[in-house]
Amino acid sequence: MTDEKSTLRDAIEARGPLAVWDLMTDDEKKLAAAALWDNADRESRSAIEMALAKEMKFRPQSVKRLATERVAPRLARLAEELPEAAFFQFLFHLHMVERRELMVEYLDAVGLPHNEGVLDLPDDAEAPTAEAAAGPARDLLAKHGREALVYLGTLAVADADFWAGMLPVLEEWNEEGEAI
Repeated sequence: MTDEKSTLRDAIEARGPLAVWDLMTDDEKKLAAAALWDNADRESRSAIEMALAKEMKFRPQSVKRLATERVAPRLARLAEELPEAAFFQFLFHLHMVERRELMVEYLDAVGLPHNEGVLDLPDDAEAPTAEAAAGPARDLLAKHGREALVYLGTLAVADADFWAGMLPVLEEWNEEGEAI
């Protein structure tokens, strides 16, 4: 039996958003939970409220009124028990609320049109080449470290086909976020 750890890319392919979640610090998880609680769409928010109500033994109506500061730590602990679709929302909202500058920096470097970090692509847009995506990904990692790794992992979870040119960069890191 080998003691070798899998690459981050392998972990994301096997475990999806949970592999990215495992890269995050407890503080980042709480930030993601707060961003989700404050910004989720109605459907996601409803599912989260029901899960919290059950876990806290509260009525769903009471959970709706709870302050973000009270909910975020519990929600971060509960995240792994939620369905994958809801779980991905933690990662999405973390970046949309807390890491827009990182998104903008990377998308500008790749040369993709966006609106404050949100891709603004025509329907027939082609994925960035490995040359266009991988170099800026490495630069982003050199500048921002683990935050960039969480972002790039989130892109891989969101659309591995579109970001195929960037995926080899995730093979340079193990599943625990350490350079190989």
